Amino acid sequence: MTRRTPHQPVSRAQEPLRRRVYVAVCLLAAAALAVIVLVDLRGGRIEIGPTAGLTLCLGVAATLRFTRVPWVVVDYMVLVGATGIVAAQLLQLQQQQVPIPLRTYFPGVFLVIAAFSVLPVRAALVYGGALLAVFAALSFATGSDVVLLGELILASLLIAHLSYFGRQVSAERARSDEQYRLSRTDVLTGLENRRGMYERVQQAFSRNVRGESGAFTVMLADIDHFKRVNDTFGHDVGDQVLQRVAQVLGREVGHQGSVARWGGEEFLILLETDDPPVVRAVAGQVWHAVRSGQVAGLPPVTTSLGVASSSEVVSVSDLLRVADRRLYEAKEAGRDRVQLGPARPVVPPSAPASGPNLSAPGRGAPTSPASRE
Repeated sequence: MTRRTPHQPVSRAQEPLRRRVYVAVCLLAAAALAVIVLVDLRGGRIEIGPTAGLTLCLGVAATLRFTRVPWVVVDYMVLVGATGIVAAQLLQLQQQQVPIPLRTYFPGVFLVIAAFSVLPVRAALVYGGALLAVFAALSFATGSDVVLLGELILASLLIAHLSYFGRQVSAERARSDEQYRLSRTDVLTGLENRRGMYERVQQAFSRNVRGESGAFTVMLADIDHFKRVNDTFGHDVGDQVLQRVAQVLGREVGHQGSVARWGGEEFLILLETDDPPVVRAVAGQVWHAVRSGQVAGLPPVTTSLGVASSSEVVSVSDLLRVADRRLYEAKEAGRDRVQLGPARPVVPPSAPASGPNLSAPGRGAPTSPASRE
C-alpha cells in the first residue's frame, strides 16, 4: 500500500477557485445542519452533533475565506473537529445506555470518508478500524440495531476500496503525465525539446488551416561559432552557454510564443503572429538580448536567426525548411543577424536558391562570408 499523503500541491491559479468551492461546500453543509438544529428545537430538544457540526462548518468557512491557512491544516481541522463531535455523541449514548440512533451512523460514514481523504492509507485504515470497533462495542453494549452496524461496516469497506484504488489511478496518471512531460523536455535547458515543439508547430498549422487561428511565425536561432566555445573553453562552459541563451530566449519571447531547444546549439521559437512589425520587433529583441546579455565567466556569444511565416508555405516541413534556409543565409552573410526575407518558393536542397535577403538589426556583414557550423 502507498504511504503517500493524499495532499497534493495546488497551483496558484487553482488556489482561489478551490477555496471558493470549499467555502461554498462548508456553507451548504452549515445550512443543512441549521435546518436540523431548528427542527430539533421545535421538538423541544438540542442535539450535540448538529449544533457542534454547524459551528465547525462556519469556523472552517471563515478560516478559508479570511486567512491563508495551509490546506493540510484545514483538512485536519475538519477531521479532528468531526471526530470530537462524534466521540461526544457516542460517549453521551454510552452514559445513557440507549441504542445508537440512525442519525448517528451518518457521521460515522462521514468520518471514514474524511479519514481516507486526509490521512495516508495505512493511517486511514487504522483510524477506520478503531472507529468501527467503537461503534461495534457500543452497539452490542446498548442493544443497537446490528443491521445498521453492518451497513456502516460495508460502507466503510467500500470507501476504503475506492479510496485506495482511486489513489493508485491518480498516482499512475501523475506518473504518465510526468513521463509525457519529460519526453518533451530538454534535460539541459529545461525548454521543450524538438519532439514537443514539432507537435506544437503541427497543431498551430492545423488550426490555421481550419481557420481556427491566424498565421504564425517560426524563428530558428543558432549560436554563432558554438564549436569554438566547446573547443576553447570545454563542454561544461558550452553547456552553461546553452542554458544562458535558453533563459534569455524564454524571457524575451515570454507569453508571445514558445521556445524549444531544436538540437545542438539551435533553438526554435514559435511566435503566435505573423504581423511584420511584431515579428521584426521580437526578432530584434531576441538578437539583441543574447548579444548584450553576457555573464561573467562565460564567453560572449551571438546568434543568427532565420524567420519564416506559415502564410508562406503549404506544409510544416516547408515552413521549417524555409526557416532553416534563411538561417543558413544569415550564417553565409556573416552571422550575428536576423534573416527575414520575403515569401519565396521552397526548393529542394539540391536546387539553387536565389540570393539572400538580409534584415539585420545590428552590425553589417564582414567582407568574407563564413560557412554555417
